[in-house]
Amino acid sequence: MTDFLTADTSLPSYMMFPRFLLDMEINETAKMLYMILLDRARLSQKNEGWSDTNGHVFLYFTIEALAEVLHKSQMTVKTALAVLEKQELIFRKRQGPGHPNRIYVKIPKETLSNTDRILSSRQTENCPIDRQDSFPDTDRKLSSNKKEIKKNHLTIRGSKEPRSPYGTFQNVFLSETELEDIRQTIPDWQDYMERLSGYMASTGKQYQNHAATIIRWARQDHPVSRQRNYESEEYETL
Repeated sequence: MTDFLTADTSLPSYMMFPRFLLDMEINETAKMLYMILLDRARLSQKNEGWSDTNGHVFLYFTIEALAEVLHKSQMTVKTALAVLEKQELIFRKRQGPGHPNRIYVKIPKETLSNTDRILSSRQTENCPIDRQDSFPDTDRKLSSNKKEIKKNHLTIRGSKEPRSPYGTFQNVFLSETELEDIRQTIPDWQDYMERLSGYMASTGKQYQNHAATIIRWARQDHPVSRQRNYESEEYETL
């Protein structure tokens, strides 16, 4: 069931599709894959520990996880990654046996110097004639909604400890301290980690603190019951 878009409609979680992809002669799978990687790279920008010594932002995303997100075969994902690498839209750096490659998302230099409203002749064919009235209002509403933007990004508050990706989809970010706390307090912590990873991958929803979310879900499923106090004073008998 669907509904019409109104001025007050809250938009669902979304990914950014760079306009320059429309003019590139690459297949649609490669374009979708680049959009997913760019979205993950934007999360890396917001987190400590996800840039190398040169200041270049990187991310981890396994072939298996990408295949699940795209609903494609692993061979199709590998082919699309090769296409993006040939176009110099990504760079993959090997991390050794048993470790996923570092993926660096790259952006064409010419697109950085152009404003977002510069369209090619092909892109303007279906645009409203009065662009001056149609686009700025939308741009202002989207840019001013800082709370909505923050919901779509993973942020770290009060901690400089780097976080590593976990879960089937490599989208659950935990520091070493947080992971150890979860292991000590939640017996079936791996189930909750996978549950969170699958939920975020299927819905596009993000949480500010993944460790806190896992702990909260575990407490909701297993509320701590009030224990009866069996201690007694010296003069009391049980």
